Amino acid sequence: MTLAVFGQADSFDKIKALYDKGQYKETIELSSKEITKLKTTDPLYKKMTWLRVDCYMGLSDFKSAIKDYNSLISLDSKDASLYVGLSYAYWSIGDDLNCFKSIDKAYAINPKDAGTLSNMSYYYGQAGKYDESIKYSTIGLEQKKLQNTLKGSLLNNRGYAYIKLKQYDKALADINQSIIFHPDNSYAYCYRALANIGLKKLETVCKDLDKSKSLGGVTLTKDLIEKHCKN
Repeated sequence: MTLAVFGQADSFDKIKALYDKGQYKETIELSSKEITKLKTTDPLYKKMTWLRVDCYMGLSDFKSAIKDYNSLISLDSKDASLYVGLSYAYWSIGDDLNCFKSIDKAYAINPKDAGTLSNMSYYYGQAGKYDESIKYSTIGLEQKKLQNTLKGSLLNNRGYAYIKLKQYDKALADINQSIIFHPDNSYAYCYRALANIGLKKLETVCKDLDKSKSLGGVTLTKDLIEKHCKN
C-alpha cells in the first residue's frame, strides 16, 4: 500500500511538471491514465482532474472540460469556482442556457465574489439583458479591495450595457474610469468610441478604434473603422 501511494505521488509530480511547462496534451494523456487507477475519494483524483480540466480549457476543448467540471462538482458541489469555470466552458460552445444556470449557482454560493459578478455582468450584457448586467456590475463594484483589472472589467461591462440602453453619458463615465484601472483592455477603447459615436462627438473615435485594434481588437473594430475612419 505504501509503495502504491508513493508511486501515485510520483506520477502526480510528473504530471504537474508537464502542466507547469505548458505541455497540455501530454498532461492530459498522462493524467487520464492515472485517474483511471484512482478512487474518486482519493485526494489525488481531484488534484489530477483539476490539472486536466485546466489543460482542456487551455486547449479550448470545452466539451471535455465540461465533463471534468461536472465530475469535480459531484465531489464538491459548494465550490463556486467550479461553476464559474463551467459557465465559461458552456458560454464558449454557445450553450447560453447552461452557462447562466452555472454562473447563477456560483452566485448563489458566494454572492459577493467580484470575479463571479464580473462574469455575470459580461454574460448578461452580451445576451442583451442590460439591466441585469448593470445590476451585477454595480454589486461587484461595491465589494471591497478590488484589484484594478477587475474593477476595470466591471466598469467596462456596465459601460457596454449603458451604450446598448443609449445612456451614452453614463457609459462614457464608466468607460473612462475603466481605462484608468485597466488601460490594456481593447474592448474599453472600442466601447468609448461607440459611446462618443452615440453622443455624436467624433473627434477621438478613430484614435480609440486604432488603440483598440493595436491591443488585439482587430475583428472588434473592423466594421467601425471601415464606417468611420476611411476617407
